[in-house]
Amino acid sequence: MVDSSFYEKIDFVTIRDICGILSLEVPAGCPPDTEIRDIARLDNASGCDITFFHNAIYSEELSRTMAFACLISEKHAHLVPNNVIALIVSDPYLALGILLKKFYSVKSVEFEHNRTETFISEKASVSRTAVIGSGCYISDFAFIDDDVTIGDRTFIGSSSSILRGVEIGEDSYIESNTTISFSRIGRAAYIKAGARIGQQGFGFHSGSTGVFDIIQLGRVIIGDNVQIGSNCTIDRGSMGDTIIGNDVRIDNMVHIAHNVEIGDRCVIAAQTGISGSVTIGKGCIIGGQVGIAGHLKIGNRVSIAAQSGVMKSIEDDERIAGSPAVRSVSWHRQNICLKRIVEKRRSI
Repeated sequence: MVDSSFYEKIDFVTIRDICGILSLEVPAGCPPDTEIRDIARLDNASGCDITFFHNAIYSEELSRTMAFACLISEKHAHLVPNNVIALIVSDPYLALGILLKKFYSVKSVEFEHNRTETFISEKASVSRTAVIGSGCYISDFAFIDDDVTIGDRTFIGSSSSILRGVEIGEDSYIESNTTISFSRIGRAAYIKAGARIGQQGFGFHSGSTGVFDIIQLGRVIIGDNVQIGSNCTIDRGSMGDTIIGNDVRIDNMVHIAHNVEIGDRCVIAAQTGISGSVTIGKGCIIGGQVGIAGHLKIGNRVSIAAQSGVMKSIEDDERIAGSPAVRSVSWHRQNICLKRIVEKRRSI
């Protein structure tokens, strides 16, 4: 059961509306005005709910579900029990995400505030030279510095600091306790609580006379529709810029060092660390706790398994794993060989 303290839900959606949203025909024999009250898991759905199936390991739960209808792919449609209507979609998980937005919204000032008028809390500090778009919401104790530009319908959470000269595009959502400096951020950004963007990176010279810090003169450039997780740190460039492409998803506690370039549509899981001047292509998937050494080039559509240590550049479309990282096939072979060696020694 979704907690109504935090989320608002509409009363129902008809099967006709659901099929319209997902560009489907209403299944034969299914009353189009049937009211669907909620979205639920296979194991706790009732006859008024819609459920979803996207992983074969839940076949047993599917066979027992009491849901009225199920979002499912064509290859798994034969598994749907006779008492359940199959709504066949190409990607059940994506269809689920679309319907969740129809049924639910988060209870927050973003949804309660009239977005046609700008609201600035009396407890916020906003420079006279800042440009705040229409329909923005500036929360308690937010700090907006000189020459900041904030696009229309953007939300700035409590105790967040947007420092001198930063630009944030329209329809963005900046959660509480974030700090953004030396940055240009596109539209529809979602930056979660505690993120730090644009600070001085790890740049210094170490020699016989000691350690000398090198001033960093670049920026952070972030594209459109980017999500940045809680407690991420993205350092500004040294002489050039740190660049994040469009539609990138970055999980919590990721560190991106100075002058890193990340291509469009990359997905980076938690606790990954990317060293300075790394270039990552488009459409890459990087697992949790991956470490990438400095000045490497990662190609397009590369997949890097969790806890990999990447120490050399990678060509397009490679799948790698291990530390030091190698092709996934080689990594599996290495593990099999190591297992055999250990078993052989035990038998001696």
